[in-house]
Amino acid sequence: MPELEEDQFEDTESSLLASEQCNRHFQSSSGALDVPVLKALPRNDWPRRGKRKGYGTLGKQEGITLTWHDLTVYVPEKKSCFRRNTNVKPTVTKVLNNVFGAVRPGSLLAMMGASGAGKTTLMNALAHRTAGRVVVEGDILVNGHRVNPAISTLAGYVHQHDLFLGSLTVNEHLTFMTRLKMDRRSTQIQREKRVKELLTDLGLLDVQNSRIGVPGTDKSLSGGERKRLAFATEILTDPPLLFCDEPATGLDSFNAKIMVKIMKDMATRGKTILCTIHQPSSEIFAMFDRLLLLAEGRVAYMGSSVGALEFFESLGHKCPSKFNPADYYIHTLAVFPGHENRSMDRIERICDSYTTSSYCKSIEMVILQQDNRHLFNLESGSSFEDESFHRNTPEKPGWPVQLWWLTWRALLDSYRNPSVHYIRMIKKIIAALIIGLSYTKVQLNQAGIQDIEGVLFLFVTQNAFPAIYGVLNLFPLEMPLFFREYKNGIYRSDTYYISKMVSQIPGFVVDPVVFCLICYWVVGLQRHFYHFSITVLVTVANAVTASACGSMVSTTFENLPNIMLFLLPFQLILLIYGGLFMNLRSMPLYIGWAKYFSWFMYSNEALTITQWKDIKNITCEMPPGVPCLRTGVQVIEKYAFHKSHLSADFALMGLLYCGFHFLGFLALHLRAKKK
Repeated sequence: MPELEEDQFEDTESSLLASEQCNRHFQSSSGALDVPVLKALPRNDWPRRGKRKGYGTLGKQEGITLTWHDLTVYVPEKKSCFRRNTNVKPTVTKVLNNVFGAVRPGSLLAMMGASGAGKTTLMNALAHRTAGRVVVEGDILVNGHRVNPAISTLAGYVHQHDLFLGSLTVNEHLTFMTRLKMDRRSTQIQREKRVKELLTDLGLLDVQNSRIGVPGTDKSLSGGERKRLAFATEILTDPPLLFCDEPATGLDSFNAKIMVKIMKDMATRGKTILCTIHQPSSEIFAMFDRLLLLAEGRVAYMGSSVGALEFFESLGHKCPSKFNPADYYIHTLAVFPGHENRSMDRIERICDSYTTSSYCKSIEMVILQQDNRHLFNLESGSSFEDESFHRNTPEKPGWPVQLWWLTWRALLDSYRNPSVHYIRMIKKIIAALIIGLSYTKVQLNQAGIQDIEGVLFLFVTQNAFPAIYGVLNLFPLEMPLFFREYKNGIYRSDTYYISKMVSQIPGFVVDPVVFCLICYWVVGLQRHFYHFSITVLVTVANAVTASACGSMVSTTFENLPNIMLFLLPFQLILLIYGGLFMNLRSMPLYIGWAKYFSWFMYSNEALTITQWKDIKNITCEMPPGVPCLRTGVQVIEKYAFHKSHLSADFALMGLLYCGFHFLGFLALHLRAKKK
């Protein structure tokens, strides 16, 4: 009987008869060949792939054949603080050992195995999503092309753990994703229609206007609803290749069956779907037509689900008639505590038997076909990006669209957290009142000089430190979500960072204005609009520069203890070089350069110039012979400031603002690339 050629694996949505005949062939096959071999079916009855225009695609899509062989994955041990200063090299764990496999279009593959067998590691390697320290050896081919990061444009990946921005509603989240994931030429009607379809198919229509929320809180989606929303996000563009890591986790049997049924329907339309699954019910397990069993980093079986029963029975492991086959496979391939040696011998015997079986030979034939295709592609100069399946993936929106929608999401998230703004505003009002009442109606005399300089410095500190600490948790809390969305190719790192910059500005403008409106007039500083407006501008510039510094630190370090370890000495430098506690002329040369990195000094100098430059007469109540400061210019010079530096102070604070944000973006970008 002739072998089925690869070009016969074309998909259609309507050829159910052919699928049923294929299934009957699998069930009647003796297992000699795991690749379907059909002679009676005419070519026109075969499922056709590429005839259906998927959501977000530009035209016909070619089915995806994914193969891998000699795949070995090493995971280095994490460095500890005790080992970094020693010459001991970190150990390396071999998680996968020369695994191989092949998945053709129209397949719904279940990847199963005991905990630690390497299922998720294999899926991450195939999807080109391994961490930077993980070493992957071997060949992974997509339609005869070696896999590279561009696979993210044609493959969806449903993660086991769901990550969302909890302040958005279900509809808002999907709308945001349609604008960044679907084809840029799709219309508003097409995007809304796709969202409506997903909400209906996945049972999310009733909660479409509910906020996603944070797990464990009252106002949040259930675990099953979050899982279905994550699934909807990944199939938004109807990708030809889909990876699902434990998609049924957290779902009841009914919803789990619905999700697997949707994946089965997608596979019927020619999609290639790989799915790790843990303890599925017998009904759900029967919906998977292909099965991959892993044990201790090796392939124990790969082939049809029906063929697995025959293979294990041939080795003396017969599944009881009333036993769930999925549970039986996991039980057979597990390592039992106290019986490790016997368990390992059994696993090794099963894996070795599989490598010499006809099931393995059929997989090797598919791998060989793709290897030959790979050689042909190399000789013809065809690249992965030139292939039709890659050209027909959704064309992502441009930089301005990404920035617009990321900023929309960031501002909406900020607006949806009013408690943070209320608390910050109340603290600002209380601080303004306390400071204002403490310095009420200062006098323009020798004692008043110290009072005014003290209150001006409080203008700086009370608006700078809250701005720094207010953004320290901004990036660490969202970093896992950013890493995932960036890895999925949804947006660029620069658009994300700029959107966070823009979303911070309103809060750090309003707070200083409120502070100045209260404190400035209660203290009784110069009562002219010019002086008040310049004071407000300086205070705002001081706050936004401080927020830029906080953003830089927040993106550079991974956790709050490391952030504080850097920030505390840096904060001390800002205070010392602010110009109040030390005359800047008396600073030693070897450390004096540090004052130029303190926006405290620029803010203090700008406020001092604003308040004193126009003062011509300061009352002197000192005894004869005691020097007095009689003009505002003398006060400015006393603190080592210069009256002509006002414009320069604004310019230098702007330079620091840009510099801090540039370093913050650079740290974020490098961390994203490393991940």
